[in-house]
Amino acid sequence: MTAGHEALRRLLGAYVLGGLGDADQTAVDAHLSTCAECRAEAGRLAAVPELLQRLPTGPAAALEPPSRAGLDSFLRRARPRRLPVMVLSAVCVVLAVLAGVLALRPAAQPRPQALPPASASATAQPGTVVQFVPAGGSGLSGRATLTPRQWGVSVSLELTGLPGDGPFVMKVLGRGGQAEQAACWGRTSTAQARVTGASSIQLANVDAVTITDDDGLLLGAARLS
Repeated sequence: MTAGHEALRRLLGAYVLGGLGDADQTAVDAHLSTCAECRAEAGRLAAVPELLQRLPTGPAAALEPPSRAGLDSFLRRARPRRLPVMVLSAVCVVLAVLAGVLALRPAAQPRPQALPPASASATAQPGTVVQFVPAGGSGLSGRATLTPRQWGVSVSLELTGLPGDGPFVMKVLGRGGQAEQAACWGRTSTAQARVTGASSIQLANVDAVTITDDDGLLLGAARLS
C-alpha cells in the first residue's frame, strides 16, 4: 500500500460530496480505476450525499450542531462498518456547518392575518332624513340627514333658495329645550348649499334642525317629531 494510495484514500469523503478541485478529482478517478479497495470504500460512502439532502430545510431550530458526545457515539456506531474515521469526521463537520448556515437564515415570517370584521357598533349607522319646511315668506327648501355618532349627531344639509348674503346659521334643538349652533356659512352664487355640521345632542334627543339668517330670522325648520 503506497503513500499515494493513502493520500487519495483520504480524499474519498470529499470526492463523494463533490468537493474536490479538478486536479484532485482527476487523480481520484484514475486511482479508482485501478484500486478495488478504494472503489469499495467509495461505494460505502456513496449514500452520504443522499442523507445530507434529506436534512430539514425549515427554521433553524429544526437542526442543531452535533455535540461532542453525539459525534463520538456516531463514530463508534460507524466503525464496525469499516468507514474511515477521518471521512466520518468530515461528514460530521459538514453537518455542523449546515446547521450553522441554517441558524443564520432569517426566521420564517408569519403570514399577516386578516383583520377581524368591524363590529356593528363601529360601522356607520344609516342617517335619518327630514325635509325642511320653509318659514313664512321664505323660499328655503331642502333636507337634513342626521347620523348618530358616539359623541352626538352629525347633520348634512342640502339646501336651495337661501335668501340674501348670509351668514346662515344651522342650529340643532333638543327635546329638553337646549339649542346648539352646528354650522355657519356665507352666501353662494347659486343660493344653494351643501353643509355638514355637528352637535353633542344625541339623535334620540333631537327635536329639530333650524336655519336662520344673520338677523336671527327663521328661514326653515326640519322637525323629527
